[in-house]
Amino acid sequence: MVSSDPRAPDDCRPRGPCRRRAFLAGLGAAVATSTVAGCLSGGAGGGPGESEDEPVVDEAETTEGTTDRDAWIDVERLRFDGWVGGWVGVEPSAIDRVENPMLVLVEGREYELTWENMDGIHHNVAFWNEDWEVVADYSTPGNDVVGETETLVFEATAEIDTYRCEYQPVGQKGEVRIIDS
Repeated sequence: MVSSDPRAPDDCRPRGPCRRRAFLAGLGAAVATSTVAGCLSGGAGGGPGESEDEPVVDEAETTEGTTDRDAWIDVERLRFDGWVGGWVGVEPSAIDRVENPMLVLVEGREYELTWENMDGIHHNVAFWNEDWEVVADYSTPGNDVVGETETLVFEATAEIDTYRCEYQPVGQKGEVRIIDS
């Protein structure tokens, strides 16, 4: 607290070091908070010369995969690499090196989704409805071991809206489009 009492210690008088320290401490906290918030939010875009369509994960090449029905009609297996900044598609070719790719799934078809932990951070994958609830227990337990994989077998239903990591739901998420066969 700043005091105008001349008997107060020098570091608590107006315009003294106390005010400067408080200002610098507040400035440092604000910078740290904005930096951490940017990292946790997925971080892409917002800065000079940056595009919101740029991948966050270095291993990704783009944020847009192929959503053409013909590229997805015969797909039954999906494969991702799990990074704290986002999922990176591996298989099918429509999502290869795409960050948080949109999945195009045929309603009623059974799929196998396998993901590999690439960074040692705890991840899992789950399919959510538009109310942010896991659909039909379609969720893996999760792991934090580099190189470990998890596989989820699920049926594509109209309820499925997104897939997410429940531990990093802001950065590791993608949309799901359900189509008729």
